[in-house]
Amino acid sequence: MFRSRYLSVLAGVAIGWGIVAAPVSAQTPASITVGPTLKYEVATLGIGGSATCDGGGTAGVNVLNGSLEQMFEGGIGGPMAIQLDGPVLVDCDGSAHPWSGNIIAPGRVLPNSSGGSVTVTLTQGSSTIATTGPQPIHIVG
Repeated sequence: MFRSRYLSVLAGVAIGWGIVAAPVSAQTPASITVGPTLKYEVATLGIGGSATCDGGGTAGVNVLNGSLEQMFEGGIGGPMAIQLDGPVLVDCDGSAHPWSGNIIAPGRVLPNSSGGSVTVTLTQGSSTIATTGPQPIHIVG
């Protein structure tokens, strides 16, 4: 009897002090978007979008499976691989942040008129935390 009364008092004190375990709230899922247009600049193509992630630190934006159809007069050539020309980072503070970078095609001259697709990912460490999936893109002047 004494023991159960003692435990009841302790439980009441813990509740009064806010020591009760609260349900864990789910973190906002990370997300990333990419705009449908690439801005043509002489040696690069500008690309951008927005990204959101939680947990502190930074996350990196990466272009995966990006390609443009190389345009030749009289027809389309073949696809050419594209990638970001350097690191693009966003803060993981739960807010949406714009991101931007430059696309290059290693060993190739970029077309000034083309279309294609790109998949953009958001990674933290070695984990991909968000992806756009394949998105259509095209170049604007």
